[in-house]
Amino acid sequence: MNYTEKTVLTEVKYEGNIIDVERITVELPNGKIATRDVVRHVGAAVVIPIDEDGNIYVVEQYRKPFDEVLLELPAGKLDSPDEDPALCAERELKEETGLTAEKIEKVAAIYTTPGFSDEIIHMYMATGLKQGASCTDEDEFLSCKKFQLKELVQMVINNKIKDSKTIIGILYADRLNR
Repeated sequence: MNYTEKTVLTEVKYEGNIIDVERITVELPNGKIATRDVVRHVGAAVVIPIDEDGNIYVVEQYRKPFDEVLLELPAGKLDSPDEDPALCAERELKEETGLTAEKIEKVAAIYTTPGFSDEIIHMYMATGLKQGASCTDEDEFLSCKKFQLKELVQMVINNKIKDSKTIIGILYADRLNR
């Protein structure tokens, strides 16, 4: 069966700083008409910084949508659709942790919420880490922490880490470092 939905009409409903929202009218495979609300996002990069001792660096920061402080891997949105995600990963690693890496290798590209968003997060493993000074954006308040990989895996299992990109990154790191 062909599951493709044909776009009939696209209406921009909202243009924001980080996202845009479109209402898309589609023709379904059975010929009926339906609408889809789609969040458009430029994309992002996330970094799994792992040192020679098996420590992974994460950041602790407040997230307004959940009114919680979360532990997350360093990450950030692309500056433009044309930006190389690897450069974004390097920039975010430096800004949020002060770390630079001798090697940054892509391990995955993930669709964060394909039911309503086109956001893709490009995931990188960073090794050969060197510490420097962090330089967060003026509206960013966070701290960098380091944990053993096995401790982070346990935090995922115990639902202490709830951020999806971080969960995926930690489980990738665990699998790749066995």
